[in-house]
Amino acid sequence: MTRLRLLLPLGLLLRVAVCSVNTITQCEMDEFKHENLCCQQCSPGTYLLNPCQENHNKSECAPCDSEHFISQKNKEPRCFPCTECRDDQEEVAKCSRTADRVCQCKQGTYCDSENCLERCHTCSSCPDGRVIRKCNATMDTVCDTFDSKPGQSGSQCFSTPLGIVVIIAAFIIIIGAFIIIIIIIIGAVIIFIRKIRDRRAPNNVNATTSEENIQLCK
Repeated sequence: MTRLRLLLPLGLLLRVAVCSVNTITQCEMDEFKHENLCCQQCSPGTYLLNPCQENHNKSECAPCDSEHFISQKNKEPRCFPCTECRDDQEEVAKCSRTADRVCQCKQGTYCDSENCLERCHTCSSCPDGRVIRKCNATMDTVCDTFDSKPGQSGSQCFSTPLGIVVIIAAFIIIIGAFIIIIIIIIGAVIIFIRKIRDRRAPNNVNATTSEENIQLCK
């Protein structure tokens, strides 16, 4: 009995300890784990100086320095440096504490790779001004011609007269196929009707012969 009395308080203490640990480790989506505490993350545009001292409390955060940013809630020890535009690029969105600087190729040049790590390329020109799509910062000019000069990346599309001929030919083929299908259906219906008539003809002859025999007997 004495041992049982000693074990009961120990069991209760162990249960309380386990429950308290489970409660502490259940941090919210906008919190992070620090030792045995759940601390709130820093807001965008700020970084972490010191974690919280009480469970589920705010952490000590500081604003990002100039030319640095953090765009999401975080527990980062420092902000990220903003991107610097190259001499072949132009700025389209300024750097702020919550967003990075956005750069793109200058007018007349383009870069179609992800993040544009290489230098911008000069936009291609189309012969006779046959432009399907103009060059922009992320894509080269698309030309309507088979004769692409070296260095140009225009697509080899049909020229206008040839494209019209192809469309007309396709339209004629579709109409011809439709007419053939209609003729086949009509022919099948005619054959079916003739078969029905052929089946009924012997029956009509037999009926006429029977009537003549009855009249002769009379």
